[in-house]
Amino acid sequence: MASGYVTVYQVSGQSMDWSFVLPGLISLAFSAITIFGKLRFNWKQPSWPLSIFACCFGVIWLSAATIPTMHETSAALSAFQRGDYELVEGPVTDFDPMPYEGHRPECFSVQDRRFCYSDYEISPGFHNAASHGGPIRAGLQVRIAYVGNTILRLEVPADEVPSPAQSHAAAESNESQWQRRMAGDPLMQRMNTAFYFTAACWTLWWNLQWKRVMQFWLRPPNGPITQIAFRIFFLLNFLGAVHGLIQQIRKYPLTHEAILPTVETTVAMMATAAAVSAIALWGSERRRRMSEEKVVVAGNK
Repeated sequence: MASGYVTVYQVSGQSMDWSFVLPGLISLAFSAITIFGKLRFNWKQPSWPLSIFACCFGVIWLSAATIPTMHETSAALSAFQRGDYELVEGPVTDFDPMPYEGHRPECFSVQDRRFCYSDYEISPGFHNAASHGGPIRAGLQVRIAYVGNTILRLEVPADEVPSPAQSHAAAESNESQWQRRMAGDPLMQRMNTAFYFTAACWTLWWNLQWKRVMQFWLRPPNGPITQIAFRIFFLLNFLGAVHGLIQQIRKYPLTHEAILPTVETTVAMMATAAAVSAIALWGSERRRRMSEEKVVVAGNK
């Protein structure tokens, strides 16, 4: 390495964030436990369709997300270790930073090479955007080892390397700016108000129809302690939703122009919640009737 450059990223030192596999692993674990319980202990809940769906979801998630990413990471690391890569050196030009919230990748050019990446992508190689504390900026002198669009090693002059404190401060500043933009977005304010109002109405229904709502989780009959625990749970959810709605309206009062769009959004959300509840209750009632019919048939035999 030439004097004056330091390595700020290298694929061999990369620590991949594998948190994206958790949904698949959790889904598989849930399905394994419930299927074992149904086969070994004759559990009635959750239903077989839910257990099978969780198993299929877990397998598909891991197959679609984990296996390709592991293959790409292994290929990038092998290419770097073999020295099977290209080098480019020069100032950063045509720098197009990524917004803090994503939506588009960060891109820049060095000579005739164009690189694009994002903190929100699951991929090997350098992908730390400037809005999240990354080191790239317009005019920065860099030296890059790469394969295709994948940056295997990134080197910058020693006196141009941001300290961890500077990177953290830049990320926090961009996050604060994004939060202010979101808070000042009328559409987001209306969506939040509609969400809290829908949540308050839905959880109120939970409390008024608590015996029916309990069927989402458990089949009757249920003991007194279980009923009390669920009623406390339903009440806390309702109080939390009402508190959130009050805070939202205090912070962002509805203007005359925003009332109708907010009501329309609330109606759509409540209709969706009602449809989900109706389908869940129908499924629970159907399973209950089928179970009773099996008991009657078995008794007649």
